[in-house]
Amino acid sequence: MQDEFKTMYYRHRRAAGLTQEKAAELLGCSVRTLANWEAGFTVPPDSKVALMCDVYSSTTLAVEHLRSTTSLARGLLPEVAQLPLAQAVVQLLWRLKEFDAKHRPDELLAISSNGQVDEGEQTEIFAEITRELQDIVQAALQLRYAQGTNYPINY
Repeated sequence: MQDEFKTMYYRHRRAAGLTQEKAAELLGCSVRTLANWEAGFTVPPDSKVALMCDVYSSTTLAVEHLRSTTSLARGLLPEVAQLPLAQAVVQLLWRLKEFDAKHRPDELLAISSNGQVDEGEQTEIFAEITRELQDIVQAALQLRYAQGTNYPINY
């Protein structure tokens, strides 16, 4: 099987430097079951993916799993790359600085002051603001799951 067709479970196991046999042992499943997950024939239960995150020391696997297995998560969760810590910090701070430089907090207050988003220009501005906030959320998640953070994941 070519590398570009390997599943996320395979990629994260390999990044952890584990063989299928050792990973299956640590995950409490058979090698065949793990092979089926890695080949994309079956989807592991969330409880096994949570264990994979711990065993593989992978913080982004949970987000990738959710985005790939549920359409609801795809619509709510941004893609999260596991960046070096310094890069994740810079991206988050840059997005926050841009947001503030555009006076978005003041615009958001003005738009929402009457308890609703009015038609016209405000809906366009509100849409821009929410897109920018989504970018900030993505950057915040990338910081949360940055390489070298070793931050425990609570499931």
